[in-house]
Amino acid sequence: MGLSDFTEVTDLGVTVAGQNLDCRLYHFRLPFSGFEHAHVVLGGESFVALAEGLQNALWALGGVPEQHRTDSLSAAFHNLSADAEADLTTRYEAFCAYYGMTPTRNNPASVTRTARSRAPTAISRASSKTPCCCAPRATSRT
Repeated sequence: MGLSDFTEVTDLGVTVAGQNLDCRLYHFRLPFSGFEHAHVVLGGESFVALAEGLQNALWALGGVPEQHRTDSLSAAFHNLSADAEADLTTRYEAFCAYYGMTPTRNNPASVTRTARSRAPTAISRASSKTPCCCAPRATSRT
């Protein structure tokens, strides 16, 4: 299973030409193997930011997990019409299907599950001896 989340990093004080840089990190990880990939996102959470970060992570990994889990993507869906929200859901499902992943989401009511997905990697590494769940798969279509 691959996990995706966005992390605010404004408290790091990153500046460009003396101005604070409005950015966050897209973070992908495999909890069983400890593989991690981070991607700087300029602006807010969006489907484009998720797709770009996830695609870069999969290419860096050289494989694809069977499942991809995110939170509810509520920030990406914020203030969207029902049609636009349905379109983003369709696009996310199509993206996962293209790579052969089953999309899953954290249960918003489950604090434990959300906390576990955001737990430090060292905890995940120490708590599991399960081999990596990603199987090398073709990541391009001809």
